[in-house]
Amino acid sequence: MTILVTGANKGIGLEVCRQLARLNHNVILSARSAEKGEAAVKQLASEGLKVDFLLIDTAEEDSILRAARELKQRIKSLNVLINNAAILDTWQGSIVTAKAFDLLSTFNTNTVGPVMLTLALLPLLEAGKPARVINVSSQLGSVQNMADGWAGYGISKAALNAATRKLAQALKPRGISVLAASPGWVKTDMGTASALLSLEQGGHNIARLIDLPPSLTDKFLEENGEIPW
Repeated sequence: MTILVTGANKGIGLEVCRQLARLNHNVILSARSAEKGEAAVKQLASEGLKVDFLLIDTAEEDSILRAARELKQRIKSLNVLINNAAILDTWQGSIVTAKAFDLLSTFNTNTVGPVMLTLALLPLLEAGKPARVINVSSQLGSVQNMADGWAGYGISKAALNAATRKLAQALKPRGISVLAASPGWVKTDMGTASALLSLEQGGHNIARLIDLPPSLTDKFLEENGEIPW
């Protein structure tokens, strides 16, 4: 399979690339920093793994469109898109302390970016069908389970889940399934050392989804099954 993973210069994204490359998939690692992305590719190469790099800033529409044009010149089809790139709230607190700029920043990167990239890559995904889009979400985005704290992140992931459902319904006739998935609380810079899962476990919880039946779509998944929207 040919698989693109966004936000993959470190953390869960990098680990997903590592695990998929070990399975001999054609993996394309993307990041918003060329320096950091290319360093990640070199790190994997030192482990004997071949991964290609594509520069994408998912917060910038021009960057998304440029990356889509470049990718169309490099590959004929895309089987899986893993929208992993995301940012946390800068203020890390309650919604009553939120600023408009901070809310818009998280929404733009965590919600709008994945939607725009998916749409920009539709021709490649259709050429790779049955194809799959995996939107990396979070338990914090479950409306049913939502509490205060990390307000911008939670709201943006809930919106990503809503976008997942819209995309799943729109793209099913085109042979593209769309899932939202939580890797769990993982020991990363974002998850902190207090998290319950190792990086390897969190990466596996996303990487394993590429092998699910193509008919499975419009679901919000975690390691142990479904999460309520």
